[in-house]
Amino acid sequence: MNQPTQQPQSYGYLIVRVSTARGAIPLSGAAVNIRGGSDTEGGILHSLVTDADGRTNRVALPTPQKSASQTPDNGIPYAMYRVDVFRDGYIPISFENVPVFPSVLSVQPAVLVPENGSGSIHSPGTVVESETLSE
Repeated sequence: MNQPTQQPQSYGYLIVRVSTARGAIPLSGAAVNIRGGSDTEGGILHSLVTDADGRTNRVALPTPQKSASQTPDNGIPYAMYRVDVFRDGYIPISFENVPVFPSVLSVQPAVLVPENGSGSIHSPGTVVESETLSE
């Protein structure tokens, strides 16, 4: 019996950059959870803490094969993740549907607002920086 050929797993990369004061001040010590994008894959994949520059370590996340973007009707060419960011004294923020492309380093900015009460902020995933990595 022939086994189907399994394609090698593709990965994209994500860094979360956390700041405050409308993005002017990096925020160290913020907790960042990266979850699978769908409700069935919603468990925490990575739990990170920002460094002195307000950045997390780069993490590798599974993505569809790069070839998915080269033919029509081959599905979406990226994976979607949820990013939750929180730190004591700040309103937590969540980003839904953060796109991660194969062989691309993406940076998700997160600007935390000091707490004046309680609540949370939910935003659609918007990656404003990315670069293609050589494989």
